[in-house]
Amino acid sequence: MAGFERFVLTPAFSEHKTLVSRGINADGRGAFPTYSVIKFEVDAPVNTERASMLVLSDGDGGVTEYEMTREGKRFAFTLDLSCADDGGRGLYFYKYRFKTATGDYEMRLRERDCAEEISYAADGFYGAFQLLIYKQRKNAPEFMRGAIMYQIFPDRFYRGKDIPPRADAVIQKEGETPLFADHGKKMLNNNFFRGDLWGVIDKLGYLKSFGVSVIYLNPIFKSYSNHRYDTGDYMQVDEMLGGDDALDALIAAAEREGMHVILDGVFNHTGSDSVYFNKNGTYASLGAYQSKDSPYYDWYNFKSFPSDYESWWGIKTLPRVKCDLPSYREFICGENGVVRKYLKKGISGWRLDVADELSDGFLAELKRAAVSEKDDAYVLGEVWEDATNKVSYGARRKYFQGDELDGVMNYPCRTAIINYLRGGDFTGFIRTFRRIYGNYPPENANLSMNILGTHDTERILTALVGESPEGKSRTELSELKLTEDQRRRGLKLLKMAYVMLSALPGVPCIYYGDEAGMEGYGDPFCRGFYPWGKEDTDLAEHFKKVGKMRRCEEIFADSEISVRFADADIACFERIGESDAVAVVVNRSEKTYEFISGGAAELLGCTDGTKLPILPMSAAVFKIKKDDGYTVAEEIPNPRDI
Repeated sequence: MAGFERFVLTPAFSEHKTLVSRGINADGRGAFPTYSVIKFEVDAPVNTERASMLVLSDGDGGVTEYEMTREGKRFAFTLDLSCADDGGRGLYFYKYRFKTATGDYEMRLRERDCAEEISYAADGFYGAFQLLIYKQRKNAPEFMRGAIMYQIFPDRFYRGKDIPPRADAVIQKEGETPLFADHGKKMLNNNFFRGDLWGVIDKLGYLKSFGVSVIYLNPIFKSYSNHRYDTGDYMQVDEMLGGDDALDALIAAAEREGMHVILDGVFNHTGSDSVYFNKNGTYASLGAYQSKDSPYYDWYNFKSFPSDYESWWGIKTLPRVKCDLPSYREFICGENGVVRKYLKKGISGWRLDVADELSDGFLAELKRAAVSEKDDAYVLGEVWEDATNKVSYGARRKYFQGDELDGVMNYPCRTAIINYLRGGDFTGFIRTFRRIYGNYPPENANLSMNILGTHDTERILTALVGESPEGKSRTELSELKLTEDQRRRGLKLLKMAYVMLSALPGVPCIYYGDEAGMEGYGDPFCRGFYPWGKEDTDLAEHFKKVGKMRRCEEIFADSEISVRFADADIACFERIGESDAVAVVVNRSEKTYEFISGGAAELLGCTDGTKLPILPMSAAVFKIKKDDGYTVAEEIPNPRDI
């Protein structure tokens, strides 16, 4: 197969040198540290008399035009931010303008395929290139470097002790479908499978066999529901999970195994049944729902006291808090606040639920509190879109400008992987990888959480081969299982997906049970109990093999990425280190391809040679010297063998 040079992501350059952003297309790097010196280069029409670069500051809307100088067949401009206020930090958009004998032209991006476009200027900065100038973090969380994460929904993983359930709990058995509401029925979410934190401790060895070094726990604080996103009391761990003693024991046991624990911080809303709101009178405190004299009354926005109040997406059990209120910020971020309390206990960081509904000021204050308590604390945000240019509630967000988040949940690349493997959408694959890894600062890309599934999505196996859930009732979805043929194909695709996930910049995260072959549609069907003793052992062994490769090869922890080729059958991207490179080839066709080079080692099959096979419906990872050439060609059978 020819044409690998067709889609090449311009490599990132060391920030200690003059940095180059070619600006010809979306392949150029789009994020640089403050105080950088950045050189922009562009190919221009042959009859260009004058070229300039127009830069729009997203902060104040001002536009500056910079004259470019001719350098041979190209034009160039060097932007020196070494003396700029705050090192030039902020988000910018830019385009190129050419004056020619036949008229004025502009170079921008085409929305559809992210290739360059030269056209008459008519619509401002539509399709402009993006430039993010960010402040680098000191004391980055090194424990996340090259890590593998494992996400656990605590009630659904493993029961370590026989903890008595509360009186109104509905107990479900292993293997049962999680209870659900349908046709407008009310669901209380008080059904439990009785997994606990003691069970996580019991399975640390199991997690370690997959190369896991970071455990991300869905909410564990005292709450009414099984999902615990309706926090009842931030200051205590739910008794049904083992309470504070179990968390302390888990942190200590994880530390002995060289593992870290990340907690889910739900700070945009509380539960209505909580110390703070106390709608049901469960707690001895005077809650905001009960009286305007409550110390928590100002935390909430009552439209008509007490029954009409702002809640998350209109869900009345989740009253929304005013995150910018000083008393609430002090409670969460203060010296004796929630964030510091659990970092003192020994957790290593926080995942922030619905980060786009928390203000930039709140996120910055939380980050300061976390880093002040533990200088390498990790702060991850739930953001579903490109985190560099996300607009939330009419405001541009500043997640990656240096004060707020270390990383985000990489939903765009999840979508691109699924759409490519399921339907062959290679243009979306190329476009997404270019955009995310071109726009993101390398530090943030390397610290983002790469996912195939979470508690908020379909199980990856179902997403890859299952029927569409559109138009189906929850009853139908609860009964809809993969056929044998679907499952057989899905397992092959899932193996390919996990190879891709593990080879991307960022931290691959296994959603509990994906490695065991669990299936299911969205909440609550993606939240079944782990099938202990009924795992797909072949799939689990594949996850272990990929995890070992990921942890053994330093190149996956921090290196450039280059999308080399993609069509509906086969895709290739590289990770490029100082002396070595790794080529990841995904073959979703029924053909066999060959990787042809001067010499390569296939890391998953532990083979080497100059011609190595890429089998149908599989992924292969080849380690080569950085500057070695290679090609991938369809294997032509010998006529004598036909």
